[in-house]
This record gives sequence, C-alpha cells and structure tokens, in this order.
Amino acid sequence: MVSLNLVRKSNAALRTLTSPPTTPNKITALFVGGTSGIGLSTLRALARHTEGKALTAYIVGRSESRAKPVLSELQSLSPTAKFKFIEADVSLIRNVDRACKTVLQNENGPGGSGKLDFLFMTPGGISVPFRGRDETPEGIDRLFSLRYYARMRFIQNLLPLLSNTQGKGRGRVLSIYGGGFEHRINKCDLDLKHKHTFSLLNAYKHSITMTSLAMAHLAKVNRNVSFIHAFPGLVGTSIYRNSFPGPVAKVYEYGVWPLLWPFSVGVQESGERGLFHLTSGRYSARNGGDVGGEEGEVAVGVDGVKGGGAYLLNWKGEVRGTTNSLKGYLDDGTDGVVWRHTEALLGEAAERTL
Repeated sequence: MVSLNLVRKSNAALRTLTSPPTTPNKITALFVGGTSGIGLSTLRALARHTEGKALTAYIVGRSESRAKPVLSELQSLSPTAKFKFIEADVSLIRNVDRACKTVLQNENGPGGSGKLDFLFMTPGGISVPFRGRDETPEGIDRLFSLRYYARMRFIQNLLPLLSNTQGKGRGRVLSIYGGGFEHRINKCDLDLKHKHTFSLLNAYKHSITMTSLAMAHLAKVNRNVSFIHAFPGLVGTSIYRNSFPGPVAKVYEYGVWPLLWPFSVGVQESGERGLFHLTSGRYSARNGGDVGGEEGEVAVGVDGVKGGGAYLLNWKGEVRGTTNSLKGYLDDGTDGVVWRHTEALLGEAAERTL
C-alpha cells in the first residue's frame, strides 16, 4: 500500500515542480466528470497543491450553470489558476469532439502551452438491474459510451497534446473505473450490438476489459504517455443517489451505506490518491525514465514490464495482478483488435447524421 503520508508528500511537491526549458512552466489538465465525486475531489487536490503555479484546468460537464459554485470554490483554492468549463453531454461522440477541439485550439494557439499534462476521466454512473440497451442517436449504448467509447475518444483526440509533455513521467491518462476486474469478452460483438449478447453484466465486463486492452495497446505505440486504469474502491459519493430512482437511492443511502461505510474510502483521501496516481513518477510512460525517486520504484505495467506505460491500480496505488483472461488477450493480440474496432466505431458514430 502507498501510505497516505507519501501520497501527500508527493502531491505537495507539485508546488515546486518546474517544466523543462523547452516547455512553458505551466500545468495543463483536463477533467471529464470533474464537477462532483472523485473527479471534483481530485481537482480540489490539484488546485490546493498547485497554488501559485500557472495551472490551466479544463472541466467537462453537463451544466455550466450548476458548475458555477464548483468553479468559484476552485478559484478560491488557487487564485492564479485558470478553470475553464466546457459544457457537453459526452455520451455523444460528436460532443466529445467539440470539447477536444476547444482544448486543442486553446493550447495550440497563442498563449497556449502546446501540451496536456493530465487527462482525468470518470464520467458514467450506476444502472438499475434489468435495464435494456439504451442507444444514443449515434448507435452506442449510453452507459457503454460513458464508461468506454467516449473516454477513448478523448484519448484519441488529445494524444498529440499528451505526447508533447516533457515533465516527470511524461503525459498521463487516468480512467477511473474497474482496473483489475477484467473478464472474458465476446470478441465477435465487442459493442454488444445484438440483443442476445447485451446485458448490464456483459456491458460491465466489456467496458472494463476493453479499457485495459486499449490502454495496453496505446502504451506500446505512444511511448511518451502513460495510461492508468484504476479501481477507486468504495467511496461515499453521490453516484448512487444520482443513478438510481428515488426510492432505491434512499434504501441504499439509509439502509445499505451505513453497513458499508466502515470499509469505504473518504472522498478527500480518494482525491489525494487520485492526484497521486495522476502525477507520480511511479507510473511513468515507457520513455519516462526511472523517475520513481522517494515514491518508490517505477511500477510494473500490465504487460509485466517495469515502466511498461499501462498500469492497473487499486485505490491504494498498488499494481493489480493481470487476470488470466487479460493475459490471454494480451498474448494473442486482442488489444490491437479492440483498438481497431474502437477507432472504426468512433469514426462511424461521429459521422452519423442525428
């Protein structure tokens, strides 16, 4: 377990972080799902620990008006930072493209950094049992899109900026979901388009396993970027209240959560650990070098190689073992199959007329 003291010490060091002479002394980050829960807690930690630095943080969410109190709070935590809200329903790929276009134009334009240091993603939710496939106008199941396809589109679009980062451990992508819980998947129907293959359980298995496989593939061909698929543990956020119908949410909040609370992770600690995952040299890119330092040695990637560039983590920052299913898929090249499928489906979705 990575101790909380080490996490806080590493995060505090961000105040003294300097960029190489070839890049602006500026931290640039994008948070998808940063207005509540783990995303907001991590963003708060980033704001606190970079106070006085030239921080630019883009926050993608569904409602700018509802996000105004969050933006005010963040600005008070780091008065010199720039917090830029991008309103978008990212279950639609074309909206992801618009959000990415904004970031690309700003950072590649006058006064921009030309890079993206951190991409943090945690959009999605919990679904009630027995829900059928709920397709977006682009033909993708809505939750499947939020948990996997939209996240991959953000990565795909922003890789040029992520690859330009020259700091400790290079550019970093962190997707909060279910790293380490990979299962067997249906390789003949990866997007679960057919009625007889779709179920909430299968969608859960596919989105988790495909995330880990896609990241393993991307780490091999993008050696200046590292990719983390992390399981956050049990965190007391509003995800259940927001995802379930009112009566079910109340049963969970007042009947189930009190029993689970002793085994949970506090929201603030989850944010500190999320920032550590996002910034620590322990989880470096393949070209990131041996930058573990006081944080410990560079971690072993999903491919079994130290500093492999793609990592599965638990909430404590420990590397999760590769499941037999995932190992088999990595050995037979399914990671490449999954990424080619993902690229093709994303292209079709973006071109579809609504």
